[in-house]
Amino acid sequence: MIKTNQLRKVYDNGFEAVKSLSLHVNKGDIYGFLGPNGAGKTTTIRMLIGLIEPTSGDLEVSNLNVKKNKGEIKNLIGVLPESHGYYEWMTGEEYLLFFSALHKINKQQRKDKVTELLDLVSLTAKANVKVSQYSRGMRQRLGIARTLIHDPEIIFLDEPTLGLDPQGQKDIENILLHLNQVKGVTIFITSHLLKDIEKICNRVAIVKAGTLIEEDSVKGLMDKYKKDIHKDDLSLEDVFFHLTSDGKGEQ
Repeated sequence: MIKTNQLRKVYDNGFEAVKSLSLHVNKGDIYGFLGPNGAGKTTTIRMLIGLIEPTSGDLEVSNLNVKKNKGEIKNLIGVLPESHGYYEWMTGEEYLLFFSALHKINKQQRKDKVTELLDLVSLTAKANVKVSQYSRGMRQRLGIARTLIHDPEIIFLDEPTLGLDPQGQKDIENILLHLNQVKGVTIFITSHLLKDIEKICNRVAIVKAGTLIEEDSVKGLMDKYKKDIHKDDLSLEDVFFHLTSDGKGEQ
């Protein structure tokens, strides 16, 4: 579903943000892409969705070469970046109708699609409320609805629960699990909230300074490092800090 081979990105100032990164995301995965600040996570996502060109290496999304098929890939993916704006003068319904028009969804089908998505993200009761009055959690749910307007096969989410209270985090988790388990959507997600990642992801990659340290199932990582960490109630967070702390995980 998503493959990278020796993916590398060097910026004009000489900074190497991503170093020979090889990832493999299967269809139906909820895939956690984890790393400290500055590990190259956002740069990798930008390359995968065709926003920036890699310096070298290959990358495929849904068996399509990203460099050669950007237009087609845009129709197959949905993206919720970490920083994104909303048209605050619109209502939630107007906002989704606007994006359904941008995606050239049949005019007669737009209203039904928007109604379906508002229900999915539990915003039906707020459909006619201006976005300026939405809480951060409501805006994040609206943003997820926007990514789903065109029924993408894959969605990329960069820190979707950042700044949310526990209930807001739980709401997002439930939506993502529903999308994956009921709709079959493949999800590629970054987050610093490792407890959330452990609960919803079946596979994870851990990167440090642009380099892949580990890629495995959550259970596989826990089993692999439980002898090294010596902790009875081992968590993904424990494994993450073991691999990314100074002197660890270097290759």
